[in-house]
Amino acid sequence: MKSQAFFRTILGPVGSGKTTGCIFELLRRAIEQAPAPDGVRYTRFAIVRQTLKQLKDTVLKDIEQWLEGICKYKVTDNTIYIEFGDVRSEWLLIPLENPEDVRRLLSMQLTGAWMSESIEMDPGVVPGLSGRCGRYPNAKMGGCTWHGVIADTNFPTEGSDWHRLFELETPSEWQIFKQPGGLDDDAENLDWLTQTPETMKLPLGHPDRRAQGRKYYQRLSEGNSPDWVERYVHARYGNDPSGSAVFRTTFKRGFHLGHNLTPIDGYPLIISQDFGRNPCALIGQLDHRGRLLVFEELASTDMGLELHIQRALRPALWDKRFIGRSVYLIGDPAGRQRSTSYEETSFDLLKRNGFSCYPAPTNDIDKRIRAVEALLLQQEDGGPMLIIDEDRCPMLVRALSGMYRYAKKRSGELNVLPDKTHPWSDLADALQYMCLAVHGGLTDYVARRMTMQGSVPQVAPVGAAAWT
Repeated sequence: MKSQAFFRTILGPVGSGKTTGCIFELLRRAIEQAPAPDGVRYTRFAIVRQTLKQLKDTVLKDIEQWLEGICKYKVTDNTIYIEFGDVRSEWLLIPLENPEDVRRLLSMQLTGAWMSESIEMDPGVVPGLSGRCGRYPNAKMGGCTWHGVIADTNFPTEGSDWHRLFELETPSEWQIFKQPGGLDDDAENLDWLTQTPETMKLPLGHPDRRAQGRKYYQRLSEGNSPDWVERYVHARYGNDPSGSAVFRTTFKRGFHLGHNLTPIDGYPLIISQDFGRNPCALIGQLDHRGRLLVFEELASTDMGLELHIQRALRPALWDKRFIGRSVYLIGDPAGRQRSTSYEETSFDLLKRNGFSCYPAPTNDIDKRIRAVEALLLQQEDGGPMLIIDEDRCPMLVRALSGMYRYAKKRSGELNVLPDKTHPWSDLADALQYMCLAVHGGLTDYVARRMTMQGSVPQVAPVGAAAWT
C-alpha cells in the first residue's frame, strides 16, 4: 500500500490474505478521494476476473463479509455500491468470458481497477484496462486523487507471459510484491487460518496459534500434485509446460544480483568471448575473496568479431572503471579453427588487436553448465560466489531467469541441448566460459604466468591439462 507504482501486484500462496488486502486498498482509495464540488467523494472501480461465477463465489462474498453495513450488491448491474459518510463508490464486477465483456470493460470511465487472480486472464488486457483508469471522477468533479491498477494472484508457470512480465520484462510502471510460501517460517496470515476456539484465545504470533494455521498448508501439500503445491503452497513459479529454464533451480535473483559493482584493485579483468555472427562478451573479475563478479555485458548482432571489438569491447574497456587494468580474454575453443576463406583464427584476430587470450578448457555443454551451477551453489560467509551487476547485465539476468532454456519436443521430452537463441544463449555461453576459467583453475594458471612475466601473458597454445 505504500507503493506509488501505477500497477501493483501481489503474488502469494492460497489463503494468504491477498483478496482481503485488495478489498481494503480499494476502500482506502475511496476514502482518500478528494470531495467533488458537492462535497461527495466519488470513485468507480472495476473488479476483473475470468468468469462472473468466480467473482460472485469469491470476491463478492469476501466484500460482503468485510464491508457489511456499508455495501449493497445490485444483481441487475453486477455492481457493489459502497455508501457511508461522504463516500460514494461503485465497484463493478466485470468477467472476461467473451469479447462483449472485454468491449464493455474497455469502454468504461474508471478511477482504478483490481485484477483478481490475474494469471487466469490474458495479460493483453492490461494496456486497455490501464487506459480506462483516471477518467472518473472527471475534471468538473475535481478529478482523481489516485488512479491505477492493483492485482493479486498465485504464481504462474515459468515461461508464461505473466512470468515474463513479473520477472524478465517488467514494465517501468509496475511493482511486484511476493509473499513467503505457506510453509516458510515467515508465512503470512497463519494467525487466522483453520483456528480453533482454543487457539483463537492465544495472542497473535503465538507459536501454537501459528502452528495451527500452518496445518492448512500441510494438508494442501499432502493432497495435491507436486506442481500444484509448488505454485499454490510454496509460492514459487511452476514448471514450464513448454520447456525448462537451464538454471531454474540454482539462479536466485534476490541472491546472485548486485548493483554498481566495481573492480577490485590489483586483480586482472576477465573477458569471456563468444564468437559467431552475433558475438557476445562479458567483463568480469575474480576478486580477493574468490568471488566471480560480472560487471558488464556486450551483445552485438549481425557483425563480425573485429567490428564487435571496435564498436563494443574496446570502448567498454576505455570506461574509467576498467581503464589501466590488466586484462585477459577467455574464448570459445571453436575460435581456434581457421576460416575457410582466411588463414586467421578468431584467436589470431584477438591477438592482432592486442588481447592476451586463451581458449576455454572445453566446449562440452554439460561441463560448461556444471561450472556455472557450481559457482551459483557456492557461498562465502553466507553470500554468493557469483554476483552479476543487474543494471549493466540486464540481458544476462533475463537469460538466467528463464530465457536460456531447454525446449520440449513433440513427445513432451526436453531437448538435451539448450535452445540457441540470440542473445540469451550467446550471453549464457560467455558466462559458461568465464565460469570454466574460474572453476577449472585457468585463472590460477594465468596468474602464475603474470607473476613470472610481470604482465598479462601473450597468446600461447595452452593445453587443457594446464588447468584441470
